[in-house]
This record gives sequence, structure tokens and C-alpha cells, in this order.
Amino acid sequence: MRSILLLGVAGLLLGACSSDNAASPPPAPVDWHAFDLPRHFDAGASGVTVSERQVAEQYAAALTSPGFAALGPKLDSDAHFQFPGSADARARDGVVQAHEKLLGAFDKRAVVVSRVWRTANEQTVEWTLTGVQTKDWMGVAATQKPVVIRGISLLWTKDDGTITDVHVVFDTAVVKAQLGTGPKELLGAPPPAVPSGAPQVFDQASTPEEAGNVAIVRSWLDALEGNSDAAYVAPLTDDVAVEAVERQQQQHGKDEVRAYFKAMHKAIGQLDTTVDNTWGIGQFVVVEYTIAGEQIGPLSWVPAQRDKVFRLDMVSIAELSGGKIAHVWRYDNPGQMVTGSNP
Repeated sequence: MRSILLLGVAGLLLGACSSDNAASPPPAPVDWHAFDLPRHFDAGASGVTVSERQVAEQYAAALTSPGFAALGPKLDSDAHFQFPGSADARARDGVVQAHEKLLGAFDKRAVVVSRVWRTANEQTVEWTLTGVQTKDWMGVAATQKPVVIRGISLLWTKDDGTITDVHVVFDTAVVKAQLGTGPKELLGAPPPAVPSGAPQVFDQASTPEEAGNVAIVRSWLDALEGNSDAAYVAPLTDDVAVEAVERQQQQHGKDEVRAYFKAMHKAIGQLDTTVDNTWGIGQFVVVEYTIAGEQIGPLSWVPAQRDKVFRLDMVSIAELSGGKIAHVWRYDNPGQMVTGSNP
């Protein structure tokens, strides 16, 4: 960008020195990345359509199809995909290939959907995938070992059930630990439990209570970047539970949540939280957000990185009771913080 501006200035100076050359100034540079922004189509206020009610089930079934062939017909031609620590993918074939790269190394795939939160144009699908690693995956040679992956997918939809955007989150380090590699702190841990029974489904009612719950969760995340641990724990019930689902780590009560707040600020300087999307759905709030800053110390199993840059993309499900946050299920991929860990 700087070189373009310098060339433009030089051209203007040369033109000013010659009365025979009255060249027009160069055109403004184009920010081509502006065209790369994902587009979330607005489905209007009609609520969840009949076609959209089938999306979660169809998406889960597509994850088990060979080569993810059943996923393609469900995608918009201009669909978008993202996974923390990986380059985004675009267009129908690109999104299918992204799923293949992320999950295609596991054969005998089976998927169980545990919960679904639906709005008029977005669905949050909580799922558990089981399979066997028969191909190389993220630097791990094929082991023929079974894995259990707990993940979450945010799916933006049109009224006809077409998916326009897919955001997937799960912890790759936990999967690597099941394969016998990865952080030593995770080796030997039991795999996530596989749920049973029909999924729980929650539909947005667009009530004032849902809007109020969203405001509470937003203020809670805003408090994370502040200096007051008291402000951070204030919106929580006394017996709050916060868990990183796939790592089976839980915080119980305000004291443990306060300790998490202090650990984050000890490890991350200039901590900043950015909320990308929030939906109030019944007693739940689904929130997609980013924590960023300067890593000044180790965080969990992740050592301080050489370039000090910290970024963690997260999805949390908060359940509220009596105007307080009572339970939080957190999905993230800490491997995105480690240089060279991107899939």
C-alpha cells in the first residue's frame, strides 16, 4: 500500500514539472479484501421455516457421507467456511473440501447431535463425532485409532434450508492427544462422552427476556477485558459452572471463575474481547467472540509464543436463571495460538 501511495505522489510531482503533461492523478487503490467478507443472509422475521427445521439433521448426516458428498447440495453456491487457526474457504466446493481437510482423515464417521439452537437465519448445532483415523491428519500419521470429537457448528441459512455460512469449532489438541501426540498435559485424558437420545431443540421467540439475556452476556464479556474481577463475576450465580467442553475442564462457583479472570490477565496483556455474533434463544445465549492481546505468559498448556500475538476464536453457550448466568459451555481451539499448528 505504501509503495502505491509513493508512486502516486511521484507521478503528481512529475506532472507538476511539465506544462505539456497534465496527467490525471492515479485512481485510489482498491481494498480487494473488502469483497472477501462473509455474507450472512437475512431470512427476515418469518421465523424458522419447514425446510430450515431439517438443516441440523441433514448437516450431521452429511458429515458422515463419503467425501462429504451429501454436504454440497445443502450449500449455497457462494457459501463461506471458517475454523479457528485455518484459512477460510469459499464457494460450495471450497467448503466441502474444507470439511474433508478437517474431518476426512477419520473413517467410519458417526455423528450425534445433542442440542440445536435456532433463529430465523442461524442455527447452532452441538455435535459429537466418532471415527477411526485412517489417513494422516494435521501432522499425525495414520494411527488406526478411534477418536471422539465434541464440536459446534454455526450454520447461517436461507428460508429454503440452504446453508450460506459455516463456522466450526473444536479442540484439535484434544484429538491429537487421543492419537498419542499433542500436549503432554492432555495425554491419557479420557475422550469426551458420547451423548445419547434425541437432540434438544430450542427456537428463538424474540422476547424482551431474550434481549435482556443477550445484554447480560455481552456485559460479562466486556468485563473480561477490564481490571475488575468483581465486575466479571457479578452477573454469575453463586454456583455457576463454566466448562471447556471437549477438555472436560470445569470451573465451579465464583471463586474459580475469578481465578480464571486473573490467569487470563496474567497471561495476556492488553486483553481485548470482540463479540462477533449473539443470539438470545429461550434461557440461552449463543455468543461468538474473539479474545486477543499480547501473550506475556503461558496459558494452560500453551507456552508464551515468540511473536507475543494472542488470538483465540470462541463460541460459548450461556444458560441464564433469574437474570444471572448459571452455566456456560465454551468451545475453542487453543492450537490456533501455537505457531505452525494450523491445519
